[in-house]
Amino acid sequence: MTLEDKELEKIKLKIVSDIMTANPDTNGEVKVLKGSEIQEFVTENKFAVIDFYATWCPPCKIMDPITRDLAGTYEGKVAFAKINTDQEREAAMKFQIRYVPTFYLFKEGENVGHFSGAKKKKDFIEIIDKEFFKKD
Repeated sequence: MTLEDKELEKIKLKIVSDIMTANPDTNGEVKVLKGSEIQEFVTENKFAVIDFYATWCPPCKIMDPITRDLAGTYEGKVAFAKINTDQEREAAMKFQIRYVPTFYLFKEGENVGHFSGAKKKKDFIEIIDKEFFKKD
């Protein structure tokens, strides 16, 4: 390995370390949040998706395995969480949740978009890539 290769390797390791530090909840799992934990979750993670759902909601049940799969797909990059709107009514009111599921996307602590209803996995990926990684 040349000196230049060693320097490049150090840079790569630093970038990976920065990404992991900026996204502590990107472990490939969907974290269950309380309303009081939303702000901390979105500020601690560079890229975050929050699923506002209800246990009785059929489209929510459809989206659950898709969201879990995407958490694995974006492991190390995007943090995923879910909030039960029946248990966390104050959070649902704050985010003006009228339909479930509703997904909010946050980049560097700022809301960059949201959508409601069931989506195909490929459509959800397109939304994430566009909002977080600017792939058109």
